[in-house]
Amino acid sequence: MSLLHPRHPHEISFLGVQPYQTMLSGNLTLNDAALEIIDLLLEIPAGFAQCPPHLHTWYELNYVFEGHMQTSFGGSLLDIHAGEFFLIPPGTEHAHTYEPHDPHKGVCLRWKVDRKSEDTPANTFSTYEQLHVLSNWKPGVYADEFGLGQLLMTCFEKAKGSGSSIAALLQIVQVILAITELSPERKRWIETETNSDHALLRKVEIYLNDDQSYEVDVHRLAASLHMSYGHLARKYKKLSGHTIMDRMSQIRLERSLELLRCTDQPIQEIAYITGLSSLSYYSRLFKKKYGMSPKEYRDSGKEKGAVPLPHRI
Repeated sequence: MSLLHPRHPHEISFLGVQPYQTMLSGNLTLNDAALEIIDLLLEIPAGFAQCPPHLHTWYELNYVFEGHMQTSFGGSLLDIHAGEFFLIPPGTEHAHTYEPHDPHKGVCLRWKVDRKSEDTPANTFSTYEQLHVLSNWKPGVYADEFGLGQLLMTCFEKAKGSGSSIAALLQIVQVILAITELSPERKRWIETETNSDHALLRKVEIYLNDDQSYEVDVHRLAASLHMSYGHLARKYKKLSGHTIMDRMSQIRLERSLELLRCTDQPIQEIAYITGLSSLSYYSRLFKKKYGMSPKEYRDSGKEKGAVPLPHRI
C-alpha cells in the first residue's frame, strides 16, 4: 500500500518554527541500511538573493509551502511554487535563486544512506536497495498530489514534541520511503544535461574550487558522482586533457596569485592558506607554471607599482 495519499496544498497548515533551526537529526539502522538524518529544518531565505552552484554528498529534499523560488540543475532556472518539491541526489549540481524581500517558506530535509558492513541473511528484504534507488533520481519539479507536505508537517510536530526521538526519526524514514514509491513519469520537468560530459566537468570544477584541504579526497569526489575513482580519472583526463590533481594544483596556484597581489602575507603562509603542502613544493610548482618564483613575482610588482599576471609557459 502506498504511503502517500492525495491532499491539496491549501489544506496544509504552516508551522511557526524558527528558520534554519535543526528540528531533528540522528542515525537509524534498518535491515541492511545505515541511515543518517542530517537535519530537518524550515527554510525562509529572507535577505538572500541566491545560492551559487554547488553539490554535496547527501540527499536533499526541498518542499515549498508558500511563495516560490527558482532552482537549476546545471541548466536553466525553474520556478518552484507552493505545493511543489524537488529532490537532489548526491553529486548533482544545483543552484537556487530567491526573492530576498518576499522569500518563500519551505522545508529542507537532508540525509545519507550506506549499506551496513555486516552480512545480511539470504532472502532478506533490502532496505538499502529501496533507499538507494533515489541515487538515480533525475532532477525535476513535482507537484504534491500525494500528501508529502502533510507527512513533513507531521515530522515537525513530532520533533517539536519529542526532539530527535525514535518516533520522530521513523517519521522521517516514512517520508523517504514514500518518495521511493513515486513514479518518474509524474515529474513535470527533467534536466537532460545533468548526466552530460559538460555537467561532469562542472561538478568536478565546483568540488575542486570548494575544497580547501591539503589533500583532495578524490575517492569521496568519485563516490558523490556514483563512479569509481579510476573511471572518473580516465573520463576527466579524456574530456579535459588534464588530470584531476593537475587541475587542483592550478586552482590553488591561481588563488595564491591573488594573495601575492593583494596582501603582504608571508609567502610561506600563502602556501599554507592555499592548501599546498610546503613552501618548497609551492615555489617549485609556481616557477614551473609561471616561469618565476613567488618572491620574484611579488617583487616585480613592487618595482612597477602593480603586480602583472605572469605569462604561463
